[in-house]
Amino acid sequence: MDTTVRTSNIRTAAIYTTRNQFIFSTDYNVFLKEEKYQLRGNVAFLKFPDNFYGIGNDTRLQDEEIFDNNIINFTSRLMRKIKPGLFVGGIYNFYKMFNISGEADDILITENIAGSGGVRLSGIGFQINYDLRDNVLNATKGCYLEFSTRFFQNFLGSNYLFQRYELDLRQYFKLHPKHVLAAQFRGELVEGDVPFQQMTLLGGDKLLRGYYRGRYREKKMLAVQAEYRYTICPRFGLVAFGGVGEVGDKFSSFNLNEFKHSYGGGMRFTLNKKERLNIRLDYGIGNGVSNFYINLAEAF
Repeated sequence: MDTTVRTSNIRTAAIYTTRNQFIFSTDYNVFLKEEKYQLRGNVAFLKFPDNFYGIGNDTRLQDEEIFDNNIINFTSRLMRKIKPGLFVGGIYNFYKMFNISGEADDILITENIAGSGGVRLSGIGFQINYDLRDNVLNATKGCYLEFSTRFFQNFLGSNYLFQRYELDLRQYFKLHPKHVLAAQFRGELVEGDVPFQQMTLLGGDKLLRGYYRGRYREKKMLAVQAEYRYTICPRFGLVAFGGVGEVGDKFSSFNLNEFKHSYGGGMRFTLNKKERLNIRLDYGIGNGVSNFYINLAEAF
C-alpha cells in the first residue's frame, strides 16, 4: 500500500420524492500512484425545482419564484503533479438545463432572461492547484490555493459564449490538538453572454450558509468566511462559523455597506476516524433567512 498518497474519495447523494422528483450527484477526488495525477469532478442528474429571486445584489426575498427543470452536469479535471502539492491540468464541463417551466407571470419567463428557455453548455479550461492540506476531507493544518478558467464556445457544442474565472484560497491553523481555525476567500467572475444558470452564486451549504444557494446571483462575486472547529471527543465536535459576501455586475460597484453576512454553528459526528470523515449538521443565519444543512465532509 502506498502510504504517501492521500486517500481518494467518492461521495454520492441520491434523493427521490413522491412527486417524481429526484437528485443524483456523485463527487469524486481520485489520487493516482504517488499522486502523479489527480482526477476530480462531478456527475449529476436532477429533476428538481429551484428558486429564482432575480439578478443582482438587491433582489427581494418576497420576489421568490419556483421553477421546474431537468439538469445534466458532467465536470472533470485531470491534473498532473509538477512538484509536491502543485498540480496543473485541464477541465472539461458539460451542462444542460431543459424542461424549464414556471408560472406564466414569473420574471424568469416574462423578462426573457438569458437561459430561461434552456441551455446546453460545453467548455474547456485550465486549472492550477497548490494543496498542502493534511487531509482533503477535514484539514487541520496547511493551505489550499486554486485558480481555474473555463471557456464555453460554439465549436465545443455550447449555445452560449462566455468565460468563467474562479479563485479559491484557504488556510488552516491547528491552534491546539482539539482546536482548528479555518479561513477561506473565494472570488468568481464570468464575462460574455452569460445565462442565469452560470452566474456567480451566493448561499448554499458551502458558502454563506443560511442563504438559499442562488439567493443572490450576478457576474461577479467576492466572499470571505471562517470556521472555528472544536473536537469534544474522538467522535464528536462543535463548530462556529461566519462570513460576508457580495455579488455585482462589476467589482467597482461593490460597497462594503451592502455585503451580505451569515453566521451559525453546528455539530460533527465522525464516521471514519482514520480518514476524519464527518457528518456535519449546520444551522446558518443570514439577513432575515436561515437554513439547516446535513452533509458529509466539511464546507471547505
